[in-house]
Amino acid sequence: MSLSGHTQPGSQDLIDIDGSEDFSEFMGKIAKEIVQRQLTVPAIIFLETIKPLSFLGNQVLIFANPIVSLVVQSGNYYKFVRMLEDRENVEKLTIAIEEENALEVQRRSELKLAHRKEKKDRKSFWSRFRRKSD
Repeated sequence: MSLSGHTQPGSQDLIDIDGSEDFSEFMGKIAKEIVQRQLTVPAIIFLETIKPLSFLGNQVLIFANPIVSLVVQSGNYYKFVRMLEDRENVEKLTIAIEEENALEVQRRSELKLAHRKEKKDRKSFWSRFRRKSD
């Protein structure tokens, strides 16, 4: 909303007037992307570092919008900026990343275990030529 009280056409979905927006689905998407790119540790360190300055970071991102909007979709960018306004959301994002990472670690260990079992059950090429000592 501008100072005159008018909003630009098409920007209604970008603005949450009452401030009760739920970011849990958006945080889940961000967490999945971070874990898939194996940036869990740097992301958590970064979030824990900026947590005390989250509102200031929010204002810097608003200031940098014209430059960043050339690279990033505007809707997701504004949603991310609004999410950073509240320190609780930064903490929730950190927890979402940790939970997604735990799920990914569990999935990888199950795949590794299944692969080992498959490898163990598989006969080697040379085992076909061995004598059976029955």
